[in-house]
Amino acid sequence: MIGQKIFCGLDVGSQKIKASVIRIARGGQAELLGASETFARGFKKSTVSDLGEFAESIHRTLSELSKKSGVKFKDVQLGIGGHVVSSRFSKAVIPLVDKHNKVITNGDMKSVNKQARLLGVKMDEIILHDFPQYYVIDDTNKVLNPAGLYGRKLAVASLLVVAPDQLIGNIIRAINQAGYEVPGIFFSSIVSAQAVLSPERIQGGCLLVDIGASTTNTLFFKDGLLRHLDIVAIGADHFTGSIAEALSIPFDLAEDIKRSHATALSDDVEGSEEVLVKKDENYTAVKRKAVSASFEPQIEKLLSTVKNSLMFSHLEGQLNQGIVVVGGGALLPGLIERMEKTLGIPVKMGVANVSRTAMSNASVFTAAIGLGQAGLKRPLNEAFPASGPQNFLSGFSNRVKELYEEYF
Repeated sequence: MIGQKIFCGLDVGSQKIKASVIRIARGGQAELLGASETFARGFKKSTVSDLGEFAESIHRTLSELSKKSGVKFKDVQLGIGGHVVSSRFSKAVIPLVDKHNKVITNGDMKSVNKQARLLGVKMDEIILHDFPQYYVIDDTNKVLNPAGLYGRKLAVASLLVVAPDQLIGNIIRAINQAGYEVPGIFFSSIVSAQAVLSPERIQGGCLLVDIGASTTNTLFFKDGLLRHLDIVAIGADHFTGSIAEALSIPFDLAEDIKRSHATALSDDVEGSEEVLVKKDENYTAVKRKAVSASFEPQIEKLLSTVKNSLMFSHLEGQLNQGIVVVGGGALLPGLIERMEKTLGIPVKMGVANVSRTAMSNASVFTAAIGLGQAGLKRPLNEAFPASGPQNFLSGFSNRVKELYEEYF
């Protein structure tokens, strides 16, 4: 329809590919038209192991999505999970003038930000996002926004989110082979945050916990920016693996048992409750309490990970808006209650800010939904821009003003 735009998000995880298609109405309201999910064939151990097979998996996922939604699309916003990204802080400083002072412009900020990116990235990496944390004028004045102030030297400290250049190139090649273009690349957990966190949470202080298949990503937001990021190699597949090992059953069967009978609150399970487990051609009764107890060490490790992330970020006292949990691992019964009890902080399940989200596994698709929404806002070098894109006349006017301040 006139005034509406369609965007598709493709989230490549360590085990599965998830996709969603979003319709943005003229008023800016996002509507989820459909979502789909398939196993990532040809993508193993965070690398493209078979280009043709991986491209076929992508094609299958997006074709199914197109059928479900009834719309066609050519572009997909690509999301990469925590299993292939890393983060680091980078600092840079540039001189403004040799003598006296000058008014600091947006151009100066762009220059020092670019320098921080150049110094912080390795030759075999690309930068997915960079988040300037603060600026320092003349080694003494620490500010969030130096534009309009006087100075002779400008420094910045930035948080960079990076990914291997070769891997990203191979993933994009597979998407192209499947028949689609990639106009934007993002870290999945950041766009998940964009989909589920309100501006009040971003400003006031909120921790997003994204529990994927192989990693758990913790992102602390404060004052409208990503302030701290941890990526730890523990996820929902570790729970499943513990069940499979304890019961001596295949991983797929352990996954079914986890979804049907496991809980993070094993103390609430009656000791007499039993689960029938098929081994070979026979069924064996297993205590349900034993199922949950088998991955209890992994639950403890996950909760310890979140607690340590808060402690090392030095931002725990600023967590005024609580914790929001997303990802497939968030669906484990009792996990949110267990996390809230352990940390002593309010915890809730993340819900994407789109219409038609009434599905039982909505938290699994938050990244794919956020990617669709990110298509409207690209380029996304900041997670939550304070305002929308300026029109041409406004941008031209500001540039003229900057040039005047710089040279006169």
